[in-house]
Amino acid sequence: MGSIAVHQVIDHINSERLFPAAKPTEKSIPLSLVDATTVDFSTSCAIWLCEKPDLPGDGFSLFDHFRKSFEITLSAYPQWSGHLKSIMTLGRSQINQETSDFPRHALHYGRVYVHYGTTSDPGVEFITARSSATLDTLSPASRTREQPIYDRQTVSLHELSPQTVIANAARPSPPDKSGLLAPLMAVQVTQLACGGFALSAKVGHPLSDISSLVKFAKDWAGISQWILSGSNSPAPVLDTIFEPSQLDSMAAGDINADAPDPAILKQCASLPLNRYDWWISTEGCLWEALIPEPYRSQDIEPIGDSMPWSEWDSKAPVSNYIVHLTREQVEIIWRDAIRGSPHESGVIRISRHDAILAHIWSCVARARNQHEDEGPMHCDLTLGLRPALGLDSDFIGSPSMMVNIEMTGTQLASSTISAEERTRSIALQIRKTINHMSRPSSVAAHLHSLAFETCLQRIWQAFLGSRHLLVTSWARAGVYEVDFGLHSFPHIRYAEGVIADLDGCVLIKEAPPTGNTDAFGGGWTDNGVDVSVHIRTEDMMRLIEDPLLLPRCE
Repeated sequence: MGSIAVHQVIDHINSERLFPAAKPTEKSIPLSLVDATTVDFSTSCAIWLCEKPDLPGDGFSLFDHFRKSFEITLSAYPQWSGHLKSIMTLGRSQINQETSDFPRHALHYGRVYVHYGTTSDPGVEFITARSSATLDTLSPASRTREQPIYDRQTVSLHELSPQTVIANAARPSPPDKSGLLAPLMAVQVTQLACGGFALSAKVGHPLSDISSLVKFAKDWAGISQWILSGSNSPAPVLDTIFEPSQLDSMAAGDINADAPDPAILKQCASLPLNRYDWWISTEGCLWEALIPEPYRSQDIEPIGDSMPWSEWDSKAPVSNYIVHLTREQVEIIWRDAIRGSPHESGVIRISRHDAILAHIWSCVARARNQHEDEGPMHCDLTLGLRPALGLDSDFIGSPSMMVNIEMTGTQLASSTISAEERTRSIALQIRKTINHMSRPSSVAAHLHSLAFETCLQRIWQAFLGSRHLLVTSWARAGVYEVDFGLHSFPHIRYAEGVIADLDGCVLIKEAPPTGNTDAFGGGWTDNGVDVSVHIRTEDMMRLIEDPLLLPRCE
């Protein structure tokens, strides 16, 4: 499956800072407990590859149009143009005008808050560029049909996303040589040689998960359509819910107390969560894991496991392939997962997502030669909390956590177990774990525990390397439901999720609409599923040759 790498030349035309069209009132708002755990995560970042517009008339400027519509949309998301700050002291010594109204729990070390509406707001970086590439070179229209196992590294989309450094609350950086502070969000619009364009946006993870980012893109698209219609009618009302305290209010017990509730901590200890402690994992650490200055004079007691650095060969090359499963293949995998399982009796409902994840995890375990390994393997699945907590889909932030789905290598990959039985048992374990962690009482206990951590960035609930998959899901996120009103036909050729190129990173998302199919409505697997897999190259070569990776459709 060798292929030739395609290179593109990017000409950056302009870079500027944009602000909400309606100037916001100055506010300081503490982010939620779970938002604060994501301070050191990669940004939420997506790239949309779009066909050449066919609706606007002569004299239309793509860049000017996106700039104007963006500023109007940003008025509903003013926090993304402001500052992200962190509580960097112990006790209540950092109480000032910005934080004086914060509840006690929001003043603990490592909590983060957004401060916006000030004269020093950094704004959002807005970049315009041109590329020598075409849509057909970046993402062939025939990919899902002719190249269901696609080497994403042959054509990098990296330069189509902003290279802007996004602000990190735990490590504030000084202004750049132009006197500008690092922004919380960056956007890039790139005109392609074929007349199509690429649109990319990235936001600091504490402020936005993919659901929030897609919500923003849809709102931006709605404003775009309104402008193109002549702006004669009232502008669309952009409904957003930015109330991080709503999430914290769902924590069990009293999170403003002097100490945690032992009974709740005991409940939390039984939850399916990894706890890897950065502060005791310095030996062999791939990054500088400094203990924060206020704690350096203290005796550091472990509050979690040491990270298993020996399991992660960070110097080994990593490959990135997109595995496309057709709708028919998804149905085959799902039917195998539910046949003879508690799903058929209605006791446990195994979803198509459960089945897809089970299938991919099993295939990766085989590729890693783990079929005789009786030790634990971990699927660290990012679990969105909106459904579990009854939060509205318009809730803006990063309400998610990582759950530990654990099985042995033998259970995942043994050749003595039939493929159907293997998929069924893995999918069942996935569903049981998700159900356990999705109980409101489980999430409430977890939030209580977080409120009393020494530092919310100290614990990592995932890992990478040979015994882990770190799985992010964009299922039902609606990445193909963004319509700027520039086309008379389905116009998004491909939507890329930008994730780290590290051994074990996996992204599951819906595949692009094909032909005249509609991206709006219907099931998320109607056009098939794209799974972006990043694993060690040696293992990847076995994965893409696995005859079970793509089920045969009769």
